[in-house]
Amino acid sequence: MRHKCADPDHGYFAHSSSGSMAKAFDWYASDGAENRVDIDEDFTSPTGYKITSSVNAVDKLTKYNKEVRMPQMEGLRGGPRIASKAPTDDILSKILINKPKKNAPPKLATTTFIAPSVITLGRRDNKTARSQFLTGFWICPMGTGKSRFMSAAISKSHIAIPRWLVHMNLNNFLDQDTYLLVGQNRAVLKKEAEEYLAGDSGKDSNVRTSTYVYKSPSEKMGVRVGRFFDATLSRVPNRKEALMSWYQCNIKSNILFEEWPSREVVLDRYRQHTAICPDSMDVVKNCDKVMETTKFFGAAVIVKKLMCEGISFPILQTFQKSVPLPTAIRAAKPFLRQIVTRVMNFRIVQSLMTNKAINAALVLASLLYWTASGIKREFFFKFDDAVHRADIKFISKNWVDL
Repeated sequence: MRHKCADPDHGYFAHSSSGSMAKAFDWYASDGAENRVDIDEDFTSPTGYKITSSVNAVDKLTKYNKEVRMPQMEGLRGGPRIASKAPTDDILSKILINKPKKNAPPKLATTTFIAPSVITLGRRDNKTARSQFLTGFWICPMGTGKSRFMSAAISKSHIAIPRWLVHMNLNNFLDQDTYLLVGQNRAVLKKEAEEYLAGDSGKDSNVRTSTYVYKSPSEKMGVRVGRFFDATLSRVPNRKEALMSWYQCNIKSNILFEEWPSREVVLDRYRQHTAICPDSMDVVKNCDKVMETTKFFGAAVIVKKLMCEGISFPILQTFQKSVPLPTAIRAAKPFLRQIVTRVMNFRIVQSLMTNKAINAALVLASLLYWTASGIKREFFFKFDDAVHRADIKFISKNWVDL
């Protein structure tokens, strides 16, 4: 996960359906020519070892794709040029926080890794300036090959976005990454265990630099982060013992036969987030209330309409005949009938019982139910294989692969 957060190149592809999120990753990437990554390492920081990557926050991959790759592809096809801009780009560009002003010098997109577990991203006027908006990730170790992911968005804006809305967006972001990370995690752990078996545990290992293929000009920071973990992980107490235990239980003839976890196990939103988040649990409970209320309201409106049109209910009539009503209710029936008659004679009630009003009420109830059920779904397991396949189709729509 640390490698992913420090690797802007993956954003345009893994998060290609997320609109502004993919565009934001592009600001942190390097084209290796006009916009190169600058790396600063600080071994004396009071917060610990720190690496800062900075690059001009301008469109790079998206611009190249639009101006070079797509025209080339259309030239090969013999067809007209197509525009790569998504329909929502104009809208999203208007609401992006800290949007650069026209003709202003580009801001610096800075990514900072503070050992051992913090990564922050934000755009600044220069290397020492403060960011108007900062995204923070805490990847906290929970055991060998396991970590807990936490995130926060810090802004100077006076408008507070509801936490549950942020959580919905973050869970979608994690669902696009976590299943791939499971595969990377297993491969890296296997390589690390093999180095222990080869007797290289007494020196700095070379697991990450020998496992990952670093070729992009954006990966300078990823290389530094990999070196840091290669130099330090072997010194973590009990890591070697836990890693070798996993390796011996799951490796046979150099083949990993450990069962591949399902997507639901990798990221069960309810168990891993909703159940331990009061804000999200409150939203789920409120959604349940809205869904129950709208169902009752819709049923009541339909029944009342049928009754006003004189449609009888044989089952109800049979029940009334077979079950004697209490004396007090029988005595009050004429009085209750008069009250109902007077209420129904009110003009406002009659207007509400018209077909147009009833249809509008049913449509409104349906919309509320649909909205509440959609929001509730975001807090339970969602990203199955069908959703994944639909999600990755955005890659080919946004990026031409010659």
